[in-house]
Formats: sequence, structure tokens, C-alpha cells
Amino acid sequence: MTFDLRDAQARILALNSEELPFIYDPTPDGIVAHWRYADQRWLGFIGAGMFSAEYELQVELHPEDGEWEFHEHSSSSKTTVGLDGLSTKRTWQSGPQKTFTFGGRAAPIAQSTDRNGTTTGHLMGYQFTTDEVKQPVIDALTAAGWKPRKGFFGKLFGG
Repeated sequence: MTFDLRDAQARILALNSEELPFIYDPTPDGIVAHWRYADQRWLGFIGAGMFSAEYELQVELHPEDGEWEFHEHSSSSKTTVGLDGLSTKRTWQSGPQKTFTFGGRAAPIAQSTDRNGTTTGHLMGYQFTTDEVKQPVIDALTAAGWKPRKGFFGKLFGG
């Protein structure tokens, strides 16, 4: 049985909402969701810094099998300057992810951009979970009869 790629895309695109901090966009073979879940800057008495983090979910649809496959990527960047000099740290990750992250900071001047807009004050924080992006996609595709694609070992051992 062949499944309709456009129908599956439409089901996922219908999940888009102004209340969500991310958006689902169509791709030639599925959907991509992109979420910049942390964007912060702070100024302290003896230093300053910036932190940003992003997550991307690519949903590859295989209509010939009625299966989907997730490809996940995340990155973060932190830069600080203070009495001990300049420090920069960048991380990248690709592959299956199940993440819940929360971060917070207090500073004399802090600015944070998140799903509620940009706020300036003394406190900043962020909260992120991959389930918030993935679960609605799983629910929409499962309701349409699609199944997750089995990996090599799943096919080999029938899992």
C-alpha cells in the first residue's frame, strides 16, 4: 500500500500555531521543524556573556512503505568575557535525541528571548524538551496509519 506524502505533510503542517515556539515547514521528502530555544545575553559587574541553542527535527517520509524516519540535530554556543579573559564553547550533536533542558541565570542586566518574546531584567531562563516537537508529529502520522521506520537491527531481528 502506498501512502500519500502530501496528506502526511498537510497533517503535520496543520499543527502549526502562533503559540508554538517552533514551526513545521515542508521539504521535498517530508517536514523540518526548527526551534531556537535559548537566546540569552547578560552583563554582570565583572563580565558579560551570550548563550544560544537550537534544535532541528527532519522528518523523512517514505510513502511507499508508510513509514517515517527522524533525523535530529542540535547545537549550542556560549561566549563569556570576564576577569579571566574570553571563553567560547560550541557543541553540535546529530542523531536520536531525548532531551529536557532547563537553564537559568541571574545578572544585573539580563536579556532573554523565548516563546514569550524578549524580556529584559535580572533573571533569565529557558526550558526545552524534544518531545514538544516530536510527539505531535508522531501522533499525526500514527493517526494516518504511518509507522516509524525500523533501523537495521529492527529489520534484522524483527523488532
